[in-house]
Amino acid sequence: MNRIKELRLNRGWKQSDLAKAINITRAAVGHYETGYRSLDVETIHKLCDIFGCTADYLLGRSEQTAPDLTDEEARLIAAFREADEDSRAMVLLALKKWMPPIGETKDAAS
Repeated sequence: MNRIKELRLNRGWKQSDLAKAINITRAAVGHYETGYRSLDVETIHKLCDIFGCTADYLLGRSEQTAPDLTDEEARLIAAFREADEDSRAMVLLALKKWMPPIGETKDAAS
C-alpha cells in the first residue's frame, strides 16, 4: 500500500481531509496515492509535518517512521505540531529546563 494512503487511513482521514490539510485537491491526493503524480519537495515537507514521519519513510525508503523515537515520543511530537501557538509555547516553557540551546547537543549541555 502507498505510504501516503497508509498514513492517511491510520488517522481515519478521507482523501478530502488530507487535501484540505495540505491545501491541494482531493484528486491530487488520489494521484499521489496511486503514483500517477510525483510528490514535489514542498508537499513532501507538508506530509512529513502532518504525519510526523521522515521523508524516507514517506517515500518507502525506510521502515522507521522517525529514527530513535519511541511511540510515545512520536505521538508527543505529532500533538505538538498540531497544537496552536499558545499551547506550543506552554510546552516549550515547561521543557525549557531540559532543552539545550539551539545548535548545542544534549551531551554538550550537560
